Amino acid sequence: MSPKSIGPVGRPASTPPETAASATAPADGTPGLDTTYRRRPRQPRGQKRVELLLDAAAAVIAESGLQAATAEAIALRAKTAKGSLYQFFPNRDAVLAALALRYADQMRAIHERAIPMDSQGLSLERLIEQIVRPLAEFHDRNPAFRRVFAVNEGPSDDTRSTPVRLRSQLFDSFVDRLDLLFAARNPALPARDRRRLALICVSVGQAVLARRSRVAAAEKKPLLDDLQRLLVAYLAPVLEPTAPVSAPRAAPAKRASGPRKTSARAVVTPASHTTAD
Repeated sequence: MSPKSIGPVGRPASTPPETAASATAPADGTPGLDTTYRRRPRQPRGQKRVELLLDAAAAVIAESGLQAATAEAIALRAKTAKGSLYQFFPNRDAVLAALALRYADQMRAIHERAIPMDSQGLSLERLIEQIVRPLAEFHDRNPAFRRVFAVNEGPSDDTRSTPVRLRSQLFDSFVDRLDLLFAARNPALPARDRRRLALICVSVGQAVLARRSRVAAAEKKPLLDDLQRLLVAYLAPVLEPTAPVSAPRAAPAKRASGPRKTSARAVVTPASHTTAD
């Protein structure tokens, strides 16, 4: 396909409008897959080509940055013609939106597996490790993840805003899930405190994991270990199982009527006028 056949937004001029995806966006306002694709692949061969394009986009972004992920660069990395990209996507931003949707689905699955609703059998240290480690491994496997979700919202093309909206939704869903976890672990914890704890944990965790993705390999494990220790120290006062209560002290004997004894000064009783010990 020649460059002259590409329309102003990257759509082949010969492509009739009705071939573009016509599905409406979900109720939450985030474009779904059908609004991101020009044409959804129906056959395994087409699905494989789309996955190849998304893998190529992720590789270009990880190696050269977001701006380098042009339609030409993605097609070149996928070892296919640029027209193959436009067969499924209206433009380069739609490719990034589809990649963000794939990342979001994978991240939600990690949240569901890593955050149990019943954690009473786990120590707090083990619980934090069970949540943090899979997230760190996901970042390690997907170096383009951070850059894709750093896309700024565009003013006109809704596919540009997809990563921004997904990032916000992932954050909120993570906070919600931690809120439920904290409620199950300590039912007496007030709802306002639970929500604040969850908000702080997600904010700190995201910031450290994002920073960790940019440091040298030798620094990755220490950063992860420090993050876990920080979260344990922060949550222990409210989520750590209560220590066994010791036996109550015996109640003090009821004071008998009569003169009080003191060891510091003399007391004169009205009856005998003697000095008590």
